[in-house]
Amino acid sequence: MTNIDIKSRFYLLQLEVAHGSDRYDIHIHMERPPLVLDLMQEIENKARVPIMNQQLLYRGTRLHQTPDKPLEGFGLFNGNRIILVGEKLAGLEDEHFRRLLSIEKNAEIINDVIGVVCRDFENLKKSQQPRNQCTQLLQDLKAHSERCRSDLKTFQSLANDLKIDSSELDAYRKKDQVVRLIRDRLDILSSIISAISSYQ
Repeated sequence: MTNIDIKSRFYLLQLEVAHGSDRYDIHIHMERPPLVLDLMQEIENKARVPIMNQQLLYRGTRLHQTPDKPLEGFGLFNGNRIILVGEKLAGLEDEHFRRLLSIEKNAEIINDVIGVVCRDFENLKKSQQPRNQCTQLLQDLKAHSERCRSDLKTFQSLANDLKIDSSELDAYRKKDQVVRLIRDRLDILSSIISAISSYQ
């Protein structure tokens, strides 16, 4: 694989985000052009300023107003500085938010594994091999799926057990978002396990 091949497959962007006197190095590595929303999610993880509270300024442009626009559309390149305006969370709400960010990150790692399982199962179906010739692969895919489901249920319990007061609006919203993400992935896993089990 040449450097051109690598460059065409991955988007690498390093930015500096200034938030008052704080500075954050943000690194974005993706297989598609990163959007403003991708940047906002990275900032949420690093600076713990919830997406809803973020205002991002770059050369007089308010990036946060167009979250679905690719960053390259603003002429951003490595080393550019973005100004972040928005309040960090404090006290117990910050602690809850940090915990939820950790659970969300783990759920996203499992989501990547789910993607690999789906891809491998689709490739197996396309190969049209008789089931008796691919029993071990099917067992492995099912075992991976069941492990993912078990881990997600653990993360779901951890998120549900967090006692967040309704006055902690940002942490409350984040909890709802994380629980929905996990529930959605559990539904996908149920479908995958069922499909693998019934594959002829």
